[in-house]
Formats: sequence, structure tokens, C-alpha cells
Amino acid sequence: MNLKQWQCKNGHILGMIQFNGNGSPQLMLYRHAIDMEAEKPAEVELMIGPLIGKMPVLCDVPSCGEVKLWDISDQALAELIVSLRPERLERVQAYVMKGRVRRVQRKANAAKL
Repeated sequence: MNLKQWQCKNGHILGMIQFNGNGSPQLMLYRHAIDMEAEKPAEVELMIGPLIGKMPVLCDVPSCGEVKLWDISDQALAELIVSLRPERLERVQAYVMKGRVRRVQRKANAAKL
């Protein structure tokens, strides 16, 4: 299994990145961050896994408090969309189009100002 540590900027381990069969990264998030520099590092306790969405993760090591953002990869997002049933895919497409229309309208309104 292909695993890689996912750390905050201070080097505390927040979880492990696992690559699925298609090579898409998925986060196996720990319940508590691990400080390997501590005298007695915390035991690994998995909280959520695999995480494939978007989520801010707080490092709970005392005196750290760093927040790191986990974001779905383009490849994982594409795989998720491809796996949808046709009726659900239609709803997703309608939602995306609605967002695009709103974005164009905002740009048009800003240009008028």
C-alpha cells in the first residue's frame, strides 16, 4: 500500500495520504495529531478515512494550533463524478450550470458599476 505522512507546517503528523488503485490521494485522518518530537508520542487513533472531500484540519498538538486544508484532487473529483448514476449526474450538472450563470451575472453587474 502506498502511504505518505500528511503534516502541519510544524511537522506534526495529522494523518496519512493513501493512494487508491487509480492513484488518487485519499486522507486517512488521525483523531489526534502526533508529535514525534514528544517524549511519549500519542498513540495513533484513526478518526475518518478515507477522506476525499475538502476540509480544514486543526493540529491539536499543544502550542501548535496550525490549520491545514485538505482538498480533493482533480483526479479524485473526476472519478467521483464519473461514478455517479445518470439521474444524480444530471442534478450535479444542473447545479454547476446554475453556479456558472450566477458567476456571469455577478461579473456583468460589477462591470455596470
